[in-house]
Amino acid sequence: MTDLSDTDLHLRFEFEGDLVLEGYLNRIHAPLLVEEIKFKLPLEGKTALMRSEMQITLGISKGNAKPTNDVKKGDISYMPLGDALCIYLEDQRTYSKVNILGKITSSEEQIALLKNVRRGSSVHIKVSN
Repeated sequence: MTDLSDTDLHLRFEFEGDLVLEGYLNRIHAPLLVEEIKFKLPLEGKTALMRSEMQITLGISKGNAKPTNDVKKGDISYMPLGDALCIYLEDQRTYSKVNILGKITSSEEQIALLKNVRRGSSVHIKVSN
């Protein structure tokens, strides 16, 4: 387990079908985005798996903070174009700019199970202890 600082917001993603992933968002990456997401927690979202990225619609409609196109497996980002929180199943280059906010801390095997989550399934995101 990685030591996480007090700038980290620990999250639990509970997907329909009993898949649970743990992760964190780091306020240093994009403080206003992370605070906006924290304000909405706990939240229910719908999933969409597209090109090895799990997208979860947020409904915060924010812009870019520190945009990039390069992401790593397990990264959690905010994609302004789709107003979605994204979890990446592999290293890739994204079509639109994203803001990397944090990382999934669950195992790579658990991250790979995202491929089995049906499009439109519900996900519950909450602060984890």
